[in-house]
Amino acid sequence: MLRIEDTDQERLVTGSEVSIFEDLKWLRLFWDEGPDVGGPLGPYRCSERYDMYKTQLKRLQKLTRVYRCFCTADQLEQDRQLLSAQKKVIKYVGRCLSVSDSDSDKRAQSEPFVWRMHVAPGPDVVVNDIVRGEVTMSRDVLGDFVLCRSTGIPVFLYANAVDDALQEMTHVIRGEDHLSNTFRQVLIYQAYGYDIPLFAHLPMIGAEGGGKLSKREGSLSIGDLRNQGYLPQGITNYLALLGWSPGDTAKTGEKFSLAQLESLFDLSRVHKGRALFDFQKLNFLNQSHIQDLSAEELVQLVPLKETKWKSIWAESLKLVQKDSETLQDFYKIENYLREPNLAQSLAQEILKSEKTVGILAGGLKELESLLAKGEPIETALKNAINAVGKTLGVKGKELYFPFRVAMTGVEAGPELVPLAKIIGADETCRRIRSAIEYGKP
Repeated sequence: MLRIEDTDQERLVTGSEVSIFEDLKWLRLFWDEGPDVGGPLGPYRCSERYDMYKTQLKRLQKLTRVYRCFCTADQLEQDRQLLSAQKKVIKYVGRCLSVSDSDSDKRAQSEPFVWRMHVAPGPDVVVNDIVRGEVTMSRDVLGDFVLCRSTGIPVFLYANAVDDALQEMTHVIRGEDHLSNTFRQVLIYQAYGYDIPLFAHLPMIGAEGGGKLSKREGSLSIGDLRNQGYLPQGITNYLALLGWSPGDTAKTGEKFSLAQLESLFDLSRVHKGRALFDFQKLNFLNQSHIQDLSAEELVQLVPLKETKWKSIWAESLKLVQKDSETLQDFYKIENYLREPNLAQSLAQEILKSEKTVGILAGGLKELESLLAKGEPIETALKNAINAVGKTLGVKGKELYFPFRVAMTGVEAGPELVPLAKIIGADETCRRIRSAIEYGKP
């Protein structure tokens, strides 16, 4: 079920609901019921359930002490400051608890108010959490809490508890920052006589240094990650491992498809400690999933920008596949399909050498001879480089760097033989010839 919890109207962001739909579908996380598909337990936007909340509030008023609170924001702030100065628990002091029903009805005609639920003295509230075990909180610490704002709109913790009960939720799995809400929600469930769902409060995601996760350190939307070239399977794989372990990773590894995660994921293996967002690991897992993509899938995911490369685009993408961490990385192949920039300092350093010019000239002569005999470029280039190396007595970097720089303009890049096959024999020879001319004094 997909439920849009939009009770906090002031914080609504235009277009956010559409983004939720798009992001979840892109991640291949689908739902059976929701605002867009309907279902038997709707509506599925909290803002469309206000009449139901009013009915449930009236029912709750018959079951436990629920009262109007007329305290102003200034009064509440003064109370908080006083309690803080006295080093006491900061909670509502109960000023309006003693207002009679008749006075409350009368004041409600002209004064703004919120609805509060009275937390009567009694045993500690207990939450049996799947991740954290038994967690308790004193009722005295909770204080009388707000159920509905002065606008009549219910606060999140109330609407959330009512919806979970009426929409038959069996498990509530959410961040540990909601744990304080849970104790109040348990009291709501108990007041109504609802079955209490199983709770699992997951560890928050923090920055690698242990602080709060900022956008620069990974607090990105799914749309941001998608635009940066991450695959849905890379993201779901990485997110599943934040705070959860599949067991002995020496046996299971850490790369999982969504189907495998559905089978393996177990809340009992979720850690209590804060999960740290690590871009290096995200990149590693995303890269591992990229390796599984076929040439056809790559062409779809990494669309061609320049039509002149249409006939060689699929082969070009495969050439840089093993070195690409994200889909955006594939576009670095464009640097090698274009004319190399020989004016770079590295290229100048290597090419402006009489020895380098001699190596390239000898290699080009061998290459053109082999091509004239009908040998394909992918074997001709390799054989030509080896031949000139033997003739001149050079090997290793001293032999291969001149050809790499001549063909790409840089020190590191894709393998030369596959690149030569993609750009063709004529272009390969032309680039080597241009490098020779550039290197001559």
